[in-house]
Amino acid sequence: MLKYILAASGLCLMLACQPVQPSGHSHGEESHSHDEEGDHSHADAGTVSYTKWAGQVELFVEFKPLVVGEVSRFAAHFTRISDYKPVREGSVAVSLIVGEKGSRQSVERPSSPGIFTPALQPTSSGVGQLIFELKTPGFSERIVLEDIQVFANAGDAIAAMPEESASGDAIDFLKEQAWKIDFAIEQVQRQPIQEVIHTSGEIQPVKGEEKIIAAKSSGIVFFKNSKLQEGREVRAGELLFTINSQGLVQANLEEKYQVAQARLEKAKANFERAEDLLTKQIIGKKEYEQRKMEYSVAEAEFQTLTGSYSAGGQSITSSMSGIIKDIMVSDGQFVEEGAPLIKVTNNRRLLLQAEVSQKYLPQLGQVRSANFKTPYQEEVQALADYNGRLVTYGKVLEPGTSFIPVLFELDNLRELIPGSFVELYLLANPIENTLVVPKSALMQDYNLQYVYVEAAGESFEKRPVKLGVSDGFKVQVLSGLSEGEWVVTEGAYQIKMASMSSTIPAHGHTH
Repeated sequence: MLKYILAASGLCLMLACQPVQPSGHSHGEESHSHDEEGDHSHADAGTVSYTKWAGQVELFVEFKPLVVGEVSRFAAHFTRISDYKPVREGSVAVSLIVGEKGSRQSVERPSSPGIFTPALQPTSSGVGQLIFELKTPGFSERIVLEDIQVFANAGDAIAAMPEESASGDAIDFLKEQAWKIDFAIEQVQRQPIQEVIHTSGEIQPVKGEEKIIAAKSSGIVFFKNSKLQEGREVRAGELLFTINSQGLVQANLEEKYQVAQARLEKAKANFERAEDLLTKQIIGKKEYEQRKMEYSVAEAEFQTLTGSYSAGGQSITSSMSGIIKDIMVSDGQFVEEGAPLIKVTNNRRLLLQAEVSQKYLPQLGQVRSANFKTPYQEEVQALADYNGRLVTYGKVLEPGTSFIPVLFELDNLRELIPGSFVELYLLANPIENTLVVPKSALMQDYNLQYVYVEAAGESFEKRPVKLGVSDGFKVQVLSGLSEGEWVVTEGAYQIKMASMSSTIPAHGHTH
């Protein structure tokens, strides 16, 4: 039996109810039929099918042509557009209105995940409306299908069916297949996309966000943590090393400590004695002030020496929180006072430097932001998501280079690694009111770039496209697509496999 296909009248925006799309695929010799238990399978009778997007769901419904006095059961597939998964909870009411007459029937739950099977028995012929009302715990949708033909008898329905034309371009991919994988579709819309300078660059630390911690005295360096290594996080005040000079002739910190302690004790005793003698007027004010000064100097020297000194030597702590970038000494190595021991970097603020060809110099004044892709992140990143801003671009070329540096500053919100090389999309002037699709929708065979368009609920079409600029997230479509069409943005590879496989049935699912 030939299939009856109804044509669409157009598409509205994503958030509005959208007109019906024809199924666009052939059932062959099989079509959906429905038993009284709510299951449906292919039978010889023809079916009509509609696809419509409205708000939060996509409706794909199949049923036998409506005939007065005959029961027609609907296989209404409801898919959440947000994650392209079946609606598993809720109720569906279907109403048929022809002229001033109507009928209505509800089902309280799906017969299988995503599929509701209400039934109606038309009472009068003519052209009317089918209204599907979906109610779930989270949302409700009302979807109206216009120009629904109700035939006076089965003979009229069969006679009205056009001859079925086979299309070799249609690819069948059932709802049940799509629901089981990561799958997504998106509507082609007109929106701005920015002109792009595609280049490469490097993530660098901001000057002043790195600190070198040096030895405060000469001696032997001892690591205080066996896990002290480059890339490890450290906290401000965390103990890193001790420097022990015991046994050294010229830089014996222990000896210096003992001398300073003895000098302090002597100066303190002299000062306390001077206080007593001043009270008894045995010494004058000038001598008292002299002994007080000597005590203050000795105390300051002792505090300076012992501020980081312990029985095991002088303690070296981190002056800031951050990540160890470079360890410049080995455990047990002798160092002189002032020698660099370790470099700590604070990655909270970073520089992103792009290297741009001279031919783009006229456009650099229009660059305000960028997108970038690191080797260790799966997705392209937007500079705006890192509180990034353009710092400057070079007006003079560095000696020995033919590239112009462009500098951005950004927060390290997602563990960016200084020294990483990145792919960069410098964003210049916007191109207004152009068709764009997500970059994830693109497929390529040799030099052919294409997308998969959902022609109907379970039918897809391979569509070659001509592309314009890409900002790393979206790509401009110059030809091959029309506004309002729906393209596959996730799961396109599975559709490609389905088009190449001879084992997948043309339309062989049951519910």
